[in-house]
Amino acid sequence: MSFTKSPTKRAIVAGFILSFVGALCTFLVLKAEKETEDLISYNKEMKNEKVLNSMLPPNIVEGSTFKCKTITKKGIGTRMNVYIATKNNENVGYIFNYTTAKGYSNPLVLIAGLDKNFVVHNVDIVVTNETPGIGDKVERKKGNYLDMFQGRTLENSKWEVKKFQGDFDYITGATVTSRAIVLATYDLLKNVKDIDFDSLKDCKGKK
Repeated sequence: MSFTKSPTKRAIVAGFILSFVGALCTFLVLKAEKETEDLISYNKEMKNEKVLNSMLPPNIVEGSTFKCKTITKKGIGTRMNVYIATKNNENVGYIFNYTTAKGYSNPLVLIAGLDKNFVVHNVDIVVTNETPGIGDKVERKKGNYLDMFQGRTLENSKWEVKKFQGDFDYITGATVTSRAIVLATYDLLKNVKDIDFDSLKDCKGKK
């Protein structure tokens, strides 16, 4: 007597095996994605913390509590974050995200650290779509162009690039991007002094 399985039974068994293998593969892929997502999220938080700590001088960062607020204001942007450094119930520094549409490609999102008197300590680029090899020459990985903003205030500088009789250098081949950063930072400083920081809403998911 032959015990060879019929074609129908073989098809059912094969289908079951394929379904099981498919389900196992899906589970492993989802598990790997979740682990990768957690790692990316962790690395992003660590990177953000490192960036935030670099935006203000150590004497302000040390011992300060940071509160994240959102702001929508002309000259700064829509739903931008501002991190307020507080020490002994006094605001001692601010870290602003701000944006401009004056570059080659939008968005150009920046970050600046200001002390309580709104003196610039640091400026950096958060998001840029500027042309590689041209507009991206202003980035820190390409040089120290952004260092020239340190110590600047609204009053102690003429906020324009030297090509247009201002105080700020520009990078040849990246004049538009250089100028966009200068003008955007000017707009930020021009608009911060009348902000009621206590009235700002907390950032979503952040303290």
